Amino acid sequence: MKRRKFIAGVGGASLGASALVGSGAFSRIESQRRVKIEVAKDPHAYLGLDGCHVDGEPTPNSSYTNVDDSGHLEVDMTEDDAIGDSSDPSFDNVFQICNQGKTEICVWIGDENWPSYEDEPRVDFYIADNRAESILGSENAYPIAVGECICLGIEAVPDGLDEGDHILEDIGDEIVIHADEACPEDVPGEARGETAWALKRDTEAKDNTLNGLQNINRWGWYVPYEGSDGDGAAPIEADLIAGAGRNDLDAGEDVADVDISDDGETLSIDIEMDEEWTLESSEVFAGTLGGLEDTRGAPGQFPFSSNDFETDSYEIPLADIDGDLEVIAIHADVTTEE
Repeated sequence: MKRRKFIAGVGGASLGASALVGSGAFSRIESQRRVKIEVAKDPHAYLGLDGCHVDGEPTPNSSYTNVDDSGHLEVDMTEDDAIGDSSDPSFDNVFQICNQGKTEICVWIGDENWPSYEDEPRVDFYIADNRAESILGSENAYPIAVGECICLGIEAVPDGLDEGDHILEDIGDEIVIHADEACPEDVPGEARGETAWALKRDTEAKDNTLNGLQNINRWGWYVPYEGSDGDGAAPIEADLIAGAGRNDLDAGEDVADVDISDDGETLSIDIEMDEEWTLESSEVFAGTLGGLEDTRGAPGQFPFSSNDFETDSYEIPLADIDGDLEVIAIHADVTTEE
């Protein structure tokens, strides 16, 4: 098992309470609002760091990042318009981590001795705009396929801080990004989390793959859908496959039955989990193949999610679907007790 450790050194006292977020409350605590994320020297350039890009375009919050001549990523929120009196000190889609190696990897941010407040991390890093999907700690390791990038958001808790405090002072003002060719082994008795995708039943693993589409380097599948002619379409049965990196069914596990149908007005999707698995969150793309390619298969980019629907049941009006209903992709986060 090969492992690389990437250090995001913030240097001395620079990572104060406002270094990552820059809310109004933070600006009153610490005037320095700049953090430099530095990849430890590695001749193979295993990971790439840059401002977040979605659909090839920089996100609004990527404007807080800059890559210097040495390849270091700097997050700088000193601009006046980055400072506000927000009670929600979070920034979605700030910077991205890219897998520039030759094999799928898992990444996470080390949380050893990580500062906390009332059992919550002082600073958290999460996938895209999904604040419930942290990558802080090895238990939250996230897989990245070869050539794929994930965007990270930043959230912090300013409560209980005094002027001059430094959030990460106890860990030497240093952030460590870990990358491994395999996700860390799970501790017996603890929950194991996996990413899962729906695969149409009786479909070969090599068919209908996401990474076979333009702009998508993620493992997983989509379900071709003939769509309704106004009288409804014949139901489709699929399996929710967890942990099948590189679309390898031998490495994955069938964790749920998925039923897809429509009555001419509403698209219905029902997910029935196996007893030993729990469905933590889900999201659905329904629309054209080109529309799916535009999402890049990225977490948080699908138009329908468990934020708005029941986690295991979707009733989507066909009128709410953008364009023709050609394909459906179902992504989920699932857990099981070891």
